[in-house]
Amino acid sequence: MTIKRILVLANSTKHHPRSCVAGRELVDDENGGSRLGGWIRPVSDHDEGALDLAERRLANAQDPRPLDIIQVSLSKPGNNLLQPENWLIQAGQSWTKVDSNDAPHWPSLIEKPEDLWFDPSQKIDRAGETFLLRRPNFQSLYLIRPDAFYFQIRSKVWDGYAKKQLRGIFTCCGRHYDFPLTDPLIGRKYYPDFPKTKDGNIQPEDSRKIFLCVSLTPPFHDLHYKVIATVFEVAP
Repeated sequence: MTIKRILVLANSTKHHPRSCVAGRELVDDENGGSRLGGWIRPVSDHDEGALDLAERRLANAQDPRPLDIIQVSLSKPGNNLLQPENWLIQAGQSWTKVDSNDAPHWPSLIEKPEDLWFDPSQKIDRAGETFLLRRPNFQSLYLIRPDAFYFQIRSKVWDGYAKKQLRGIFTCCGRHYDFPLTDPLIGRKYYPDFPKTKDGNIQPEDSRKIFLCVSLTPPFHDLHYKVIATVFEVAP
């Protein structure tokens, strides 16, 4: 069993009530403090790695929130080439909230990839397995600062039924992106009556203060879909 401390950057909906938790590891340094390590995504051995509430619940029975610092018990790396951040959780072990970091040093967290898994053979919100396996220094999670961002509510018809979609529209790395939103918290502020919300665009209070945690999903018919797992509104 391995115990790790994680600064939580996502606890996003995945087949509700299951979710995906991810963040940056905090590693002890030689001065008695801590430094940022790599990404960690604790996963289960079922439902494509999604975590039930009982598997991710803190000792105080609360669900981890972004910017919580938690201590988790992990059994082994997930050995997943297209989700290399995965670690299998240790069954039966509660997680512990160590602290919260409401004002992290954002510049140290922000990443600047060349692109967000841009596969020219696919739509902008997905990428093929073969394409992804050819990418060097692969990672399936990033924390980015977009150049522009807004929410979009739109309806799409499947099998004769209209279903509301939550999307995040943004520009980054010189490209325009349109990803599904799986952040369960930000909607309480911007679209609290969803799915009754009317179709259209919703502007954040200040798009310059928006940071995004973006992630690749496990494969579905050999495609990995891209999602916005967390929308952060950063105070000046």
